[in-house]
Amino acid sequence: VGAGGNPTPPSLFSTPEHSFLQEFLSKDPCFQISDKYLLAMVLVYFRRASLRLREYTHSNLFLALFLANDMEEDVEDPKCVIFLWALGKDWHLQVADFLHQRDKLWARMGFRAMVSRECCEEVMAKEPSHWAWTRERRPQHGGAQRGPKARGPLPGPPSLSPPHCSLCGWPPSHSHCPHQPHPLPVLSKCPSPNPEWHCPPLQACLSVAEDPLVGGFLIIPPPQLQLEPGTYSLHILPKPPPCPGH
Repeated sequence: VGAGGNPTPPSLFSTPEHSFLQEFLSKDPCFQISDKYLLAMVLVYFRRASLRLREYTHSNLFLALFLANDMEEDVEDPKCVIFLWALGKDWHLQVADFLHQRDKLWARMGFRAMVSRECCEEVMAKEPSHWAWTRERRPQHGGAQRGPKARGPLPGPPSLSPPHCSLCGWPPSHSHCPHQPHPLPVLSKCPSPNPEWHCPPLQACLSVAEDPLVGGFLIIPPPQLQLEPGTYSLHILPKPPPCPGH
């Protein structure tokens, strides 16, 4: 803890959950949701909220990091991966509570969520050699992204290898091939009349959660599924019968 009880990078990233946070950060190799500026914002938020040392948990870090992404990032999809890490297997049942907890943290900060670049750089200057500040986002992923634009893959969820990005070539293809899941098969656009339904692997399932803010639903595709920019129609089919042998 720094002077005046303010959190410093070592104290924030050396909690009992340190290895879990390191795993999370490793699944964002392009630093789309956890670059050095977003991590510096987390420290500023902790200071503004006057969190105690025992409150330096991965739960509060995910809340602060999600809020930082709300403030700074134009693209919504990548930050939704935080739900899977923060909430676990039944994350879709807890999204509303997570967003409520985010708002409580925001209120505890006096609703001061804007952080200037200069403020972030002041935070970094207090511990300039810390590894967190090496997370420099590459130009391919920088700038405003408000229209159709080539993007890299989403950060990875737990249990999968970090995704390979064709835009910046990271991580190198040879480093992740042995552990990378096979691409999803291309399924027919029309359901087969054959009663023996195709049973996709667990990773092929879409995750759906109700959006408590604007209504409707939030749909997160599996990380292996890459869609071109555009408008898509969603057709809800009847639930298929159980697969043979299941």
